[in-house]
Amino acid sequence: MKDFRPSGETAIRISANPTYTLDAGSKLFRSIIQLIRVKQWIKNGFVFVPLLFVFALPSFSQIAGCAVGAFLFCLVSSSVYIMNDIFDVAKDRAHPVKRNRPIASGAVPLGAAYLVFGLLLTSSLVGAFFFDRIVALIILAYFVINIAYTIFLKKLMFIDVFTISLGFILRLCAGFRILHKPVYESCNVWFILFVMFLTLFIGIGKRCSEMKLLGNDSTGFRESLNGCSIAQLEQLIIMLMTCTIMSYAIFIYISEVKALFITAPVLMYGIFRYHFLNEKSTIAGSPELIVYKDRPMRTCLLLWAVLFISICIVRTYVA
Repeated sequence: MKDFRPSGETAIRISANPTYTLDAGSKLFRSIIQLIRVKQWIKNGFVFVPLLFVFALPSFSQIAGCAVGAFLFCLVSSSVYIMNDIFDVAKDRAHPVKRNRPIASGAVPLGAAYLVFGLLLTSSLVGAFFFDRIVALIILAYFVINIAYTIFLKKLMFIDVFTISLGFILRLCAGFRILHKPVYESCNVWFILFVMFLTLFIGIGKRCSEMKLLGNDSTGFRESLNGCSIAQLEQLIIMLMTCTIMSYAIFIYISEVKALFITAPVLMYGIFRYHFLNEKSTIAGSPELIVYKDRPMRTCLLLWAVLFISICIVRTYVA
């Protein structure tokens, strides 16, 4: 019987697996998901926080409006992450951890990264423009501030963490706008101050962890740490922890809902727990991982939300 087994180039063509391209495409897709940092989207939950200031069960339209606002922030924040990775690709390749990022590792080509960046940014700005013009301006301001951060603000000591904190405040302002609640009311102002101190506390803590991890090489990867010492940052962390707790206490004191005082111990535990993990845990320096992976932190956040919502239910149906 004649042997029909192919040989040479014919064998190579026939034996080529047609699923190879699909596997490569699937790998690229997973790398893009990693590039846009979906796990970081939890930060955009700050758009929902002003729902708590209704001090009653929110309507479906209010929840839906905040959901749209949070999604638009997810798009623009992901575009910012891509922009930062493109800008810092050379430094990331020399970093012991960041070298595994999709662009630095070569998993996502620069051309694909630019394409995804453009699609996300355009979608967020256009979507926000049709949703609410003021929210669109807030999102545009968020993007412009982050451009400035990427180019030069992140090199300035302490200005870098203030810039990051401002990003969270802009998310809050977007939520207040969606719910048509004035930002300048004293209760809202003190809550914004609480968020500012909280995010500064987390930001300084992250930089302190980086200094402990990288030692003398830390200034090479984050120029804003030049001239800082671990002892100085630890002092700032204690100060900001105190300011965070005090501002939340004042927020409760001037609030019309005095029952909120029962949420204070839960908040304090969460702050203490985060500080402990940021000092001792293997996931130190990654706020989102601390929230995702630490069960006591997740329980604390859930309990705080349940207490807040329970107070709102009581005010709606009992008071």
